[in-house]
Amino acid sequence: MRPNRIFPASPRCDLRARSAQRRAALRALTDPPGSPALTPRQREVVELLVGTGLSYKQIAARLARSEGTIRTHTERIYRAFDVHSRLELIVAYRSLQDARSDAA
Repeated sequence: MRPNRIFPASPRCDLRARSAQRRAALRALTDPPGSPALTPRQREVVELLVGTGLSYKQIAARLARSEGTIRTHTERIYRAFDVHSRLELIVAYRSLQDARSDAA
């Protein structure tokens, strides 16, 4: 049986952790409480889904990504907003925007 070895954390892991903490802190400042945490790309996709009504294929062409990637982003966006359809996403996203404008 091999003894359990404890390896020191690499500077790269520490850098990633600090970077993630900074992103979370920045997100907390810019997003109101209760809003879903989305990546910048997911925010871009949700804007196109809600604002333009484009299909996945059209969004993929506009963002120079594959249709499968856009579908994956959309699945994660749906999970973040706890919705099951684009219509539900539109309602949830617009209510979030209204909450942001009321808070400002």
